Amino acid sequence: MKVVHVCCVAPPEAGGMGAVAYQEVSRLRKLGVDAVLVAPQTLTPSPSPIELSSTGEGSIVRLPAVRIGNVARMFGLDKIVKDADVVHLHYPFYFTSGLIARWRRQNKIKKLVITLHMDATDKGWRWLAAYLHRTLFQKRLLDSADVLLVSTLDYAQNSSFAPWVGTPKLHELPFGVDTEAFRPTNAQHPAFVIGMVGVMDRAHPFKGVDVFLRALAKLPNHVQGLLVGDGDRRKDYELLAKELGISERTKFVGRLDRDKLIEAFQSMDVFAFPSTSRAEAFGLVLLEAMACGVPVIASDLPGVRAVAKDAGLIVPINDSDALAAGLRRMLEDQAWRQSLALAAREKAERFGWQNHVTKLMELYSL
Repeated sequence: MKVVHVCCVAPPEAGGMGAVAYQEVSRLRKLGVDAVLVAPQTLTPSPSPIELSSTGEGSIVRLPAVRIGNVARMFGLDKIVKDADVVHLHYPFYFTSGLIARWRRQNKIKKLVITLHMDATDKGWRWLAAYLHRTLFQKRLLDSADVLLVSTLDYAQNSSFAPWVGTPKLHELPFGVDTEAFRPTNAQHPAFVIGMVGVMDRAHPFKGVDVFLRALAKLPNHVQGLLVGDGDRRKDYELLAKELGISERTKFVGRLDRDKLIEAFQSMDVFAFPSTSRAEAFGLVLLEAMACGVPVIASDLPGVRAVAKDAGLIVPINDSDALAAGLRRMLEDQAWRQSLALAAREKAERFGWQNHVTKLMELYSL
């Protein structure tokens, strides 16, 4: 079986969509499937595709493209998908998604599977472009698919994908976590550490880094903040920490490789997920923290709350006071916090990637 995944980003670029697509391709290849992830080039386009492998387990093909952020028109995609048994599109992917849907309607693609990651949200002209796309083109695009996948029905029911909930083509398939790699340790923490992981750039203002910092400023001075992530707004957040008087107990460590990321999770007493918009639909890092036995506190967002449920607290969106109150409660009640840590690990164990890919193969055969 030949399966072609198409996504607007791919590792080493940051982003949950690319991470999910790469995990799926890597694990499909381990099962003997001829799977590949296609994404637009990150650098100046060259005359021919570039193929690379980040770990030797998954294959990524970078195609020449005209690209503005995560919007791209790739060249040469038709040659890659024409003999595929399944084309698996990760949506949203503007321009490219419409092209793939048209090929399916023309029977140039045998089967089209679309993972509906989230409703794109932004400000200004980008918001308008996303709104017009959903209003004018999305129905025809999704109707072209043979199978639609959502990470949680909670998110789907509260998104523009709601009309397809309950139809035979839409299926819930939660994302996974490597519970062998992401696991708890018995190491003692010298200080109480609250952590978060998120991209710190202008394209991801909804990660809630400012909400996290303002909540940390309301907590006792012995509580430390650990922020993992990087981007063109990192200096702005470092300046905010200084203005709030918490720079000495706030550590920005930048983007980490997987081993260092696991160590970072294991050093945390609580993991915060303070995202502020429905651009967040699941939260892979939320699940990774839970797998490391870290209780979580997350925004009350569709999809996100389904992941965090029973593994910690759910607090109102964009509310640093509520976040601080929840963190203070976890700080003061150690026994309760430890029970949540156990519950978090137990829940994460139900989200293994192997179960995900087994179900994915079944859905490919529908």
